[in-house]
Amino acid sequence: MKASRIIILNMLLLWPLLVVSQQFWLLTTEFWGGPKTGITLVDDSVLYVSTTTGVLKSTDDGNHFEQVLSASSVHTVFASSSGTVFAGGTGKIYFSEDSGITWDSVAINSVYPVKQIIENKYETLFAITGVEDEGDGVFCSEDDGKTWESRNNGLGYLKGCERIAVDKNGRLYLAISDMGPTGNGGLFISETFGLLWEKISIKMDSFSAPVKIKQPTGLSVSPNDSLYLSFYGVAPNFMVQLNLCVSIDDIKAPNSWKAMHVQKNTSWWTDRPLNNIHFSQNGDWYSSYYQLAYIGATYFSETGGNFWNRVDYGLGSSEDGWRHPQQFVEKSSGRIFMIQYLDERIYTTDKSLVTSAKPPVHNSPPIQVFPNPVRAGGKLTVQVPESDVSAEISIYDLTGKILVSRPNSESFNEIKVPEKPGMYIVAAKYQDAVQTEKILVY
Repeated sequence: MKASRIIILNMLLLWPLLVVSQQFWLLTTEFWGGPKTGITLVDDSVLYVSTTTGVLKSTDDGNHFEQVLSASSVHTVFASSSGTVFAGGTGKIYFSEDSGITWDSVAINSVYPVKQIIENKYETLFAITGVEDEGDGVFCSEDDGKTWESRNNGLGYLKGCERIAVDKNGRLYLAISDMGPTGNGGLFISETFGLLWEKISIKMDSFSAPVKIKQPTGLSVSPNDSLYLSFYGVAPNFMVQLNLCVSIDDIKAPNSWKAMHVQKNTSWWTDRPLNNIHFSQNGDWYSSYYQLAYIGATYFSETGGNFWNRVDYGLGSSEDGWRHPQQFVEKSSGRIFMIQYLDERIYTTDKSLVTSAKPPVHNSPPIQVFPNPVRAGGKLTVQVPESDVSAEISIYDLTGKILVSRPNSESFNEIKVPEKPGMYIVAAKYQDAVQTEKILVY
C-alpha cells in the first residue's frame, strides 16, 4: 500500500509536466477507418487521409470524415497541383478528378507497393515502388496520372525505392535501399525527368572512403535549397547512423556533405536517423524517428535543424508498439496535421501558426476534470463552460479507442472511468472543437 502511495505521489508531482506536455499533439475529432498510411491537403481546406483499405476525406479540419475510396491496399495519398487526388496501391494507382466522388485506377508494371508520389514544377508526376531493396523502381506520368511509364535507366539492379524528392529546378533525388550493403543502392539524381539517373557518392572529410547507404529513412529539400539525407549505412567498415546535408549546388563536389546532429549526447556517427522533414512556413521543422514507442517520437526544431527536441506529448503508437514515420501537411494559417504510419489516429497542432487566427481547439474555454488521479472504476466529474453545455464527453485509451461516450447535459457531468489502471484521455466536443485532458486511473 505504501508503494502505491509513493507511485501516486510521484505522478502528482509530475502532473504539471504532463498537463503542459499534452499541448503539442492533439487528436482531431474523428480518426476512424483503421491504420493510416498517408495525408494530403487540397485547396488549403480539404484533408485526404489514406488508410490501409481506402481514403477518407474531411472538409472541416478533421471534425468529420467520410470514406471516399475503398480498396484492397493503399500505401500513400497525394494531391497534384491540378487538384487530382492519387492513392498508391499495390501494382496500381487510384485517382479522382472530382474531389473523391468517383475514382478510376490504372495498373503499373509492378507487383510492389506504390509508397510515394510527388510532382515537379512542370506538373510531371513520379511514383516509387519497393519493399526494402526489392522493387520496380520509378514510374512517371506526364498526363496527370492517366498513364505511367517506367524510368529506371541508370539505377542498376536494386530498385527498392524508399524516398523521392524534387528541388526548385526540377531535379529529382532518389534514395534506394541496399540491405547488403553492396554499394549499388544509395542516392541517385536525375536532371532529365527520370530518363537517366546518376549515382552520387556520399563523401565526408571524416571518412576515408564513400559511405555505403543501407536503409534510407529521410530525403528532403529545404527552402534554402539544401538536401537532407538520413540513413543507416557503413563507412568505411563500421556501422553508421547519419543525418547529412548538402547544398543542391554542391551535391557533386568532393567531401561536400556535412552532419546534422540530432541527438547531441551521443557519438555523431551513431545518431538517430530522421524521417522526411516538413519545413513549416514560420521556420519550424518537423520530423520523426522510427523506433519502439519509448524511443521513437516526433522531432521538432525551431532553430533550422541546429537543435532538435524529442516530442511525444499526446503521441500514440501503432498496434505493434512502434512509432512509425510521420507525414505532415500544413494549412496557410500554419496549422499542422499529421499521421503516423499504421497508427489509427490523426493528429493536429497549432504550434507553428503564422497568423493571429487561432484554431477552435484553443478558442473554446477549457474543460476541468476532477478528481485526477481517480480510482479505477470510480466517478470522474467533467466540467464544461456554463456558457455552452451542448457537448459530448468521451474517454479514450492511448491507442485512440473510445471506451466511454455520452452526451453532455449540464455544466458538471459524472462519468465512470475504466476499471483498468493506466493513462487515459478525456475529450469534450463543443463549440465545433475538442478539448482534451489526460487522466491517471490508479
